[in-house]
Amino acid sequence: MSEKACFVKVRPFNREDLKKMILWNNDPEVERFVDRGLPRDLEECELWLEQMKKNREYRLFAIEDENERLIGDLELDHICWRRREAELRIRIGEKEYWNKGYGTLALQQIITYVFGDLGLNLLYLRVYAFNSRAIQCYERIGFKKQAALKRPKDQGWKEIYLMSIQNPQGETLD
Repeated sequence: MSEKACFVKVRPFNREDLKKMILWNNDPEVERFVDRGLPRDLEECELWLEQMKKNREYRLFAIEDENERLIGDLELDHICWRRREAELRIRIGEKEYWNKGYGTLALQQIITYVFGDLGLNLLYLRVYAFNSRAIQCYERIGFKKQAALKRPKDQGWKEIYLMSIQNPQGETLD
């Protein structure tokens, strides 16, 4: 039986975290699920991080385990303050932490932050249809599938699900 996560800490991402991020960005097995094309060397990552810190519509977080080991990252992107919504992306970069509940715990924390502290009403994400582990995690947290984005497979596209969760305390958006 595999051990399950008992604690994670979601905190602001900082410059010292970039070395781990570069490892994850260069790992084909990790990137297969994210497919973001993030910078692959320290200089590019530093420039990218500085740009993102200035962007009012973007927030980047680090995910640590119970021993303060950096195991993943999480971002809120396309934050629309007027419509009170944002897009979520999460990545557990340390593969030995996959399938142990760390992502679920991190998502619970970020949802509390997004709906409570930021006052947003809608959080959405895109996930590859083949990523059943992530889909189960999202559904367990309360995300619902809204649509499937399909393109011809012969062009190298992967089917994507659009999923979202609404703030149960929030106002309905028109």
